[in-house]
Amino acid sequence: MYLNPTNKQPIPRNAFHLLFWAIVTLIFLYDRRYLILKFQLTEHFVACVVVRMILLISLVYLHLNVLIPRFFRNGEYPKYALLLLASLGMYVSLQNLYDIYLYGFVIGDIRSRDFWSAFPYNFVTTLWYLILSTGLKLSLDRYEERRAIGANSNSTEAFENEGQERQVFLKTGTKKVMTDLDSITHIKGLKDYAIIYTEDDQIIVKGSLKNTETLLGENKLIRVHKSYLVALDRIKTIQHNQIILEKYSIPIGRSYKKEVYKVLGLP
Repeated sequence: MYLNPTNKQPIPRNAFHLLFWAIVTLIFLYDRRYLILKFQLTEHFVACVVVRMILLISLVYLHLNVLIPRFFRNGEYPKYALLLLASLGMYVSLQNLYDIYLYGFVIGDIRSRDFWSAFPYNFVTTLWYLILSTGLKLSLDRYEERRAIGANSNSTEAFENEGQERQVFLKTGTKKVMTDLDSITHIKGLKDYAIIYTEDDQIIVKGSLKNTETLLGENKLIRVHKSYLVALDRIKTIQHNQIILEKYSIPIGRSYKKEVYKVLGLP
């Protein structure tokens, strides 16, 4: 959760994700409504919109949660581009086939209504939706981070160790939060701030990522990326140059991969 700087009430992270999907859905529904009403195809309106919406959400989810973190962020651009084109082609094919099943032709450009002639038009419009949704999601994520940082902008110290062996006070804004060191899973750096992730919370503190490397003690944290530190005892699964920590996927940077594998005893 993040704190609202005006009333200090916790704001669920899911609210931002719900807002994202709501906006994408409204844009999509408006466009589909325009096209369907234009062709006066109201008989199967609900079925058409629901199926297209499911396909679009699946495409956007695949792009944001699989292709970008696993391939794009790891610099595997050819593989990312190939898989992106394949997923777009699959989406457009299923959409066109379903239109033909419902109406006998493909909804879209009035001059191109069979499967292949409508393919380029629908491919381009789908790519536009994907770019729009990706930009919107990244903007919301950025706003979410800046908003959380703004709520903690008065912090003057990142950490205050009260002498307890496995617990420290983390100073966030005007508060000091007692945190169990063993509950910290990873840390993400954001310029002059760091987000400390625990098993059930996120704590934003002032200080560079480098200054946090000694927080859990020697050899407790390992840098796996220029923006990430991960607790060694939390690393259980590595897949596609990603460290899987329950709901989080942490990228392994190319310049850190060799050291990470060495510390973990991997070939």
